Amino acid sequence: MIKRTVFACVFFAVAGVLAGQQDADFTAAMKASDKAMDVIRKADPKTGKEVLDAAERLGGIYENMVPFWRQRNAAKAVRISEEGKAAAAILASAANSGNAEEVAGALKQLDGTCRSCHEQYREKLAEGKYRIKLP
Repeated sequence: MIKRTVFACVFFAVAGVLAGQQDADFTAAMKASDKAMDVIRKADPKTGKEVLDAAERLGGIYENMVPFWRQRNAAKAVRISEEGKAAAAILASAANSGNAEEVAGALKQLDGTCRSCHEQYREKLAEGKYRIKLP
């Protein structure tokens, strides 16, 4: 179970996303996700409380992505979010138990979920900003 729910309300969606409009909650969650991933990538060793906490934050972010994407009828993004949540849980467990090899595998899986979702659902705009692409 996720111990911290800092981002529990991040993805309470508004009625819908208008074409071309970036959802502020989604953007905030992506920034929080980047910060959590940075903590994990910089950690040495990649076990212990710091990595555990970051992995739990990621699990909460992914958990809230599921309803976000369901409301947008993006089934593939829902599946990717569920896979990301599972990878974050494995990462948290491995970090807590000190299993660096399992952490590495879970981190690789987590990176894959980020990458596949970004390729499918993210469009780069001017000035380094992004917007959500829907199918």
